[in-house]
Amino acid sequence: RSHRIRLDELHDEGVRQRLRLLWLEPMALDPSRAAAKVTRQVAVQLAALARSLEAAGHPAETVAAFLTRCLFSMFAEDVGLLPKAADGSGGFVGLLKRHRDDPTTLHKMMAVLWADMDRGGFSPALAQELLRFNGKLFKGWQAVDYVLPLNREQIDGLLAAASANWREVEPAIFGTLL
Repeated sequence: RSHRIRLDELHDEGVRQRLRLLWLEPMALDPSRAAAKVTRQVAVQLAALARSLEAAGHPAETVAAFLTRCLFSMFAEDVGLLPKAADGSGGFVGLLKRHRDDPTTLHKMMAVLWADMDRGGFSPALAQELLRFNGKLFKGWQAVDYVLPLNREQIDGLLAAASANWREVEPAIFGTLL
């Protein structure tokens, strides 16, 4: 691979930082290292969340299925499969932020969002059109334990995990972690 940097681009701090890294820490530019770091951080956050949900009395299989839907939603918004919210944040993150202080409403809105992801079409949860995700991940949205009730601390845990760039997260985290 080759890269070109024009002289007028040297005004950009990001370009200068990249050049610094190139000479002082070239391994920091290795994409696999960035992915491993992000994956480790997300794994720690999600493991804490999983322990918290299991401590609340939810079976491990139910927690794993719930978190898998959350992980996919975070990934889908970062790669552009879910539309952005009006404030520019991802649709799933926007939903978490908007209803952070009302966990009961968040519980219902997550069920609506995932049912809409299963069917495709207009989603009242995001007030936008959604693609149809037909891989059985979002089937069974009528089940009582499909969306787990969350407290504010658990919602904050999801928000922390969602703040990662899911384009850089190693896909193996889905199966390995859960």
